[in-house]
Amino acid sequence: MAEILSQAEIDALLSALDDKDIIDDDAYEASSRRVKEYDFRRPDKFSKDQIRTIHMVLETYARNWATYLSGKLRSLVYIDIVSLDQLPYSEYIKSAFTPTVISVFSMEPLEGSAIIDLSPPVAFSIIERLVGGGGGGEMAVRELTEIEEALIENVISDALRVLKNSIGDFIQANPRLEVIEYNPQFTQIVPPSEMVLFVSLEMRIEDSRGMIGMCLPHILLEPVLKDLSTERFFRRLTSDQDAAPEYADVIMENISPTKMKIRAELGQLKLTVQDILSLEPGDVIRLPNRTTDPVNIYIGANPVPRFVGRPGIIGRYRGIEIMDFYEE
Repeated sequence: MAEILSQAEIDALLSALDDKDIIDDDAYEASSRRVKEYDFRRPDKFSKDQIRTIHMVLETYARNWATYLSGKLRSLVYIDIVSLDQLPYSEYIKSAFTPTVISVFSMEPLEGSAIIDLSPPVAFSIIERLVGGGGGGEMAVRELTEIEEALIENVISDALRVLKNSIGDFIQANPRLEVIEYNPQFTQIVPPSEMVLFVSLEMRIEDSRGMIGMCLPHILLEPVLKDLSTERFFRRLTSDQDAAPEYADVIMENISPTKMKIRAELGQLKLTVQDILSLEPGDVIRLPNRTTDPVNIYIGANPVPRFVGRPGIIGRYRGIEIMDFYEE
């Protein structure tokens, strides 16, 4: 038989409810669960694993591009990834400077376009070094002239070739420059609500620095996202290490026929400017070395000697006998 509460017990329960001493177990369990926020206006199109893999691939690209630019500009260039975020294309447009150098490129056979965005300090620093300057002057924020635009087109085309080689193990595509724009509002490669992957990079050229942006729409990368995994990335690294000896043999085979100048230094002597100006044909300069002393042998323009030799006569020709070599 069910127990019937007395009036005093009923009054006690009502008093406890007023004082909030009784907590519903189901409500407590629901409130203690961890709730993850989700913004339906900004849906995540890239998984964490895909973003991690893209980050590692672009790190390789940044290093390769920096190495290439260092040789082209004859200056030390460093390119580092600052951030990698997914956001609507409209937010990228709002955050871009005006004017800025926006290079729109395609990646056939993938459908769609992507963007490499050079901030004015980066663009003008590169241009100044290409034409023989130091790259440290202050530049006005403006659009490029026709000559400057031609120089930047060449730089971006080289950057896209480096990009093709850097992503070749994951994305088989041929990046090609389509057009250069200066106003982000006129560059609508996807609808404003389309999610894009925005990569922010910092470029340092000696004492000058500036920002580079890459905008990669989800609709462009969607066909290859299934191949972007950290497992495949590290498996590729392992296979590259296993193939290293084979590549070393191929490289050695290709560079072996290369011709280089070899010079032997018989001795050194310091003369005054007056002595040099008074030299005439037939004068003899006496070196401090003896004919039996070894001489240093240099390869190319390297100022560091590579071998030690002994001069002599080989038939009708003068020659140098290699006696030893310097440790690296």
